[in-house]
Amino acid sequence: MNGVTVIVNSDDNGNPSIKELYGVIGNSVTTSHNTLEINGGIFENNVNGVYNTNTNTDAKAEYNNITINGANKIGAINGIQLWGNGTIYKNTITVDGLSKDNEVGMLLGFISEGQNGIIDDNDILICDGKIAGVSVARGNIVTNNNLEINENAEITDIYGINGLTEISNNEIIIAGNSVIKSNIFITNSLENTKVHNNDLILKGQAILESASLNGYTDGNTNHQDNSLIIDGWKGKKIGAVNNFDDIEFKNFEWDTTKTGENALVVISQDSDLSETDININRDNDGNNGIKLNGGQTINSGDSMTLIYNANGLGDIAALEGGKEITTNLSVATALDAVIEQSEDKNSINLTAKEIKLNDQTMLVAENRAVAAAFVNQGTDLIADSLDTLSRDGKYGVKTFAAVHGNRSKYDVNSDIKINGWSTIVGVGSETEHNGGDFSWGVFYENGSGNYRTFNSFNNEYFRGDGSLVYNGGGIAARYENAHGVYTEGSLRAGMLKSDMDNALSDGENKYGYSSESEYYGAHIGIGQIIPLSESSDLDVYGKFFHTYTEGDSFKVDTDEFEFDSINSDRLRVGARLTTNKENKFSTYYGLAYEYEFNGDAEMRAAGMSAPTQSLQGSSYMAEVGFNYQPTPESPWSFDLNMRGYAGEREGATFNVQATYTF
Repeated sequence: MNGVTVIVNSDDNGNPSIKELYGVIGNSVTTSHNTLEINGGIFENNVNGVYNTNTNTDAKAEYNNITINGANKIGAINGIQLWGNGTIYKNTITVDGLSKDNEVGMLLGFISEGQNGIIDDNDILICDGKIAGVSVARGNIVTNNNLEINENAEITDIYGINGLTEISNNEIIIAGNSVIKSNIFITNSLENTKVHNNDLILKGQAILESASLNGYTDGNTNHQDNSLIIDGWKGKKIGAVNNFDDIEFKNFEWDTTKTGENALVVISQDSDLSETDININRDNDGNNGIKLNGGQTINSGDSMTLIYNANGLGDIAALEGGKEITTNLSVATALDAVIEQSEDKNSINLTAKEIKLNDQTMLVAENRAVAAAFVNQGTDLIADSLDTLSRDGKYGVKTFAAVHGNRSKYDVNSDIKINGWSTIVGVGSETEHNGGDFSWGVFYENGSGNYRTFNSFNNEYFRGDGSLVYNGGGIAARYENAHGVYTEGSLRAGMLKSDMDNALSDGENKYGYSSESEYYGAHIGIGQIIPLSESSDLDVYGKFFHTYTEGDSFKVDTDEFEFDSINSDRLRVGARLTTNKENKFSTYYGLAYEYEFNGDAEMRAAGMSAPTQSLQGSSYMAEVGFNYQPTPESPWSFDLNMRGYAGEREGATFNVQATYTF
């Protein structure tokens, strides 16, 4: 039976009054997309949601929904029941608005009565009411099912999941202000049933002081990764805890007053955790382990108690000798700590060893160094423009424009590749002065680049996308005497903006950032053009480039990041051979060596200094270029240049420039 909707409403007196209700009953192979909605009424015995008597091994009950929004009384609730060996898949049961004056005897969620039944990916949500017992599922293979007890629900016992062959990847969440009075079992299984990766998660203010929490069944020999996860739970007291492969703590506040009997979790009844591991922020989970209050600090040696039981916890093998852990406190900080069991075996304590920078923050410092290097590249374009202005030998007012494309990688701690474009446009002139040539220009410059980064947080790898933009201007000049000796220089200033998306993570969220810094630059150079023949010459030069990038600060989540200013000082020495000067096409070839003396990018995050990222080191450059003048009388001149780099800077650039002389 498919697509049936049954809605039950009540009058002011709570009617109808029904002995037993069957919402959808049938014998078809597939029972799907049916809905039972109860908004009130009195049901002395059972409310049966979907009841399929088909015994075919291919029978299915899927995509059915049972919603109980209110009722004056319900004897028991039977959700989805399939008599055969088929599959119960993607069904939901929601219970909300029940009166606590009348206790529901039992809620049976999903039942496949046959020996080979599969129950997969079904959900139960209970938000209110009083229920004596809840059984999530019963079948042969039971996987990926979820039960959530929330808000003000009051449950006596949770019987969890009964499976013959396999019970895996199921989840029970106890949250809100709900109350569990007696027992919670994640699973009820046979001795050899595969019981893997099932979780009981505690959240909110749920009251469990009389509850006994149980993972796998006593005697089960095929259990693995069945966890009790205490996720920001503030209930404090639990009756007993037994048969979990591990206990994981998440999202709890560091509090050194929580020691001994005032522990984060206090167990009152006999419990045995001897075969249980204790974890904070397991690697395969995204949430932070420990949270800090504003301005709170952790000092080496500080300690707090995670679990306390005056009756003892057993001799926990996983904590023998202490368990070293590293957990993230925030986007920027991490904690090295040790989890230990006390000598009297009553307590599990967490003791801080060292607060340090989270490894993922190193990427921010690396990005800062590369951003400064990108601005440095703009100085190269200024020097190239001076070369081109004086190359055609024409006097007069000149306009010039250049486009510079590059793909570069800088050898900081983690190599980052930048693809970018830089442009320069300006106006200047070239005149005769004391037998030599004097050229100058004022210009506007712009650069934009992008890059990708790859970072990790708790073994989760993610990609970030960065962009760089700078805008500025300046002045440049060059004088060449009659003997071919020249000097040149420039001054520039502008603003650098760096944006990064998906750069950092706190496990639950990804964060980017934006930074703006002023930059100032200058360069001086000296060289000599040596004639080799009527059609060729050799330019031997040395140039020194200085760039200063201001510091900046910004916040990522709650952590303050601070960039120090960066000074870059580069010396380049090289030679360029020009041939075919008498032709409208001339060709030049060059080699150069460059050394960066400084280029240190220093950063602090959450008050701690990150390792310095430096551009310091040697680079080697080879170039080839072409200069084109249509005719000796043409006011136009064009230059094409290609360069390759190796060493500290690796990559290639492509530069096109046009000059017009009035």
